[in-house]
Order: sequence, then structure tokens, then C-alpha cells
Amino acid sequence: MTALALLSTITAAGVALTILFLAHGRTDDDRGGARAEMVRYFGMSAVAALLCGAMNALETAGGGTAAAAGGNATNVMAAGMVWAGARHLNRRRTVGAVGIVASGIFLLGLTFLVSLEEATVLKTAGLIVFSSLGALECARRPLGDLRGSRLLTWTLGLFAAYNAARIGVVVVMGTAPLVEPGVVSPEATAMVSAVAIALVATGAVRIGRELDDRPSPGTRAHDRGVLRREAARLITAHGSARIVLVRVPEIDLIRTAHTVARGDEMLRAAAGAVHDALMGAVTGVPARDTVFAVVPEGMTTDAVESAARVAFARRMPLLDYDDVPDLSFEHSVIRTVDGLSALMQHRRPRARSHGVDEP
Repeated sequence: MTALALLSTITAAGVALTILFLAHGRTDDDRGGARAEMVRYFGMSAVAALLCGAMNALETAGGGTAAAAGGNATNVMAAGMVWAGARHLNRRRTVGAVGIVASGIFLLGLTFLVSLEEATVLKTAGLIVFSSLGALECARRPLGDLRGSRLLTWTLGLFAAYNAARIGVVVVMGTAPLVEPGVVSPEATAMVSAVAIALVATGAVRIGRELDDRPSPGTRAHDRGVLRREAARLITAHGSARIVLVRVPEIDLIRTAHTVARGDEMLRAAAGAVHDALMGAVTGVPARDTVFAVVPEGMTTDAVESAARVAFARRMPLLDYDDVPDLSFEHSVIRTVDGLSALMQHRRPRARSHGVDEP
């Protein structure tokens, strides 16, 4: 019976993970938009649930404290990721994935310091907290206005109530009922978890149908998509595309001396200058410190750099900036869109996320 219950949990988590990524419906590498963020967080939740089921199965097979610790940690992470994802979709400040993983790691370590029964109670308390917070967040607007959010709210709320009932049983009767056959036994808990996973996945898919799958204009993900599409067009027409990378070497100093917003404004000015200087160029800022331009053939390297510097200098008075920062240039010729993706990926390790559409 225990094996079948755990198998149902693992199957539900695996199916949920598959359905979530199929629901994204994207075939290129320009992943962005609110739907991508939902898939990212809820997908991590499904992965955690999948690992939890596997650890529980290993514990049943004699895995001992290590398997129990892994199961407790990933169980709490699964519920926490749903809450963090809901806050992210509501554009509210959140602890993010790192904070949730840290909570799981803390519980993992704690499992080795207390008895397994006490660790189970602590895990159950964590599930109550994260499930309750997740239910409240899914009911909050704007996420609460989407079809499917009510199913998430009720599922997480009832799951929190079930775990609260388990705590109530412990208070009244001790920890013995948690390991004996009954409505709060490991078998029953596994079945309830499987149903909750299936319902959360269903609600997430319904929400995903109403979320935008394209990044908003002005975000780095949006710029990456625009640059790739233009590069693909030129490669199809001419067999290759010319890429110009423009940097402001002083950008970190400008961000430190002024503000991050001022530095971003300077990069946007550089992108606008390149666009003005090079007729037909498509520009974007897909990385934190680099402007990319897909440039049609025809202008020499020196002419490109000179025209861009002149256009950039003309924009400084509009920014109320007394100095004219230097610009540095790199030139490349690509024959596949993957070549452009590699260039952008090389510039992305230092990038930081600031919103739903900016991974």
C-alpha cells in the first residue's frame, strides 16, 4: 500500500512537470514573459515534489535518516516554490528560489539533530506555513483575477488544513498516528499530496493560458528575441549577419557614482545612438553591460564606430550629462542564430533579474 501511494505521488509530480513545460509552448531559446516565469517556479516545485517522492520511497526501502531528511527538505521546497512563484507573478517582493532552497536545507540539517517523528512534525508545520501563504497569494490580485487561481487557492488552503489536522492529532495523541494506518498515515498523506499536485498543475495550466508568453518591450528577454529574429532574417537572405557589440567601459563607475537607473539610461542612450547612426540596424540591450546591434552589410568598421560615437555625443546634453563616456566596439560575423545566442550568453553571467520579464 505504501509503495503504491508513493508511486502515485511520483507519477503525479512527473506528469505535472511534463505538462507545465509543454504548456509553455515555445520552441526557441528566447524564453521570457509571465508564462515562462510561472513555468520556472511551478516547474521547480514539481521537480522538488518528484524528488520528495523518490526520497520517501528510498526511506521506505531502508534509506534511513538521510532519505528522510531529503524527503522533508524537498517536500517543504515544493510548497515554498508555489508561494514564491505566486508572489513573483503578483510582482511583489519575494524571497525567491534561493530563500526557499535555504529553508529546505535548514530542515534537512535539522532532521539529523532531532528524532524522525519530531522532524516530521517540523516538516508538517512548514507545509502549513507555505501552503497557507501560497493560498493567500493566489487569491491576491492580479493573479487572483485569472482563471485557475481559485483552484490553486482552494487546493493549497485545503492542503494546509489537512496538515494542520495532522498537527492537531499529534497534539492530542502524540506522534504514533503519523506512522500508523489511518487518515494521517504516510500512505494517506502521499495520496493527498498526489491529488494536490495534480490539482495545482491543472490550475497552473489554466493560468498559463491567460499569461503572456512574450517578454514585454524594454526588457532584456524582449531584446534578445528581436535581435535573434533580425539575425535569422539576414542569414536567410544573405547567408550571414554582422553583429556589433558596443560597451560603455565606465558603466560600472557610472552606476556606482550615480545610480543603477542612470547607468541603464546611459546604455539605452548608446543603443539609440547606434540605431540612429546605422540605418537599418536593429539594436537591443540583452545583457547588463552590452549593446548589441545586428547591422546590414555596407559600412566599414571605422565608419560604424565613428558614426556611433558622434550620435552618442549628441545625446549627452539630453541626459544632462557633462562628459561623453567612451564607447568600445567588437565586431563579429555569424552564420547561424546560435552564434548570436552564444555571444549573448557570454555576456549574461553578470546579468541580474529585476522582474517577471527579465530573466
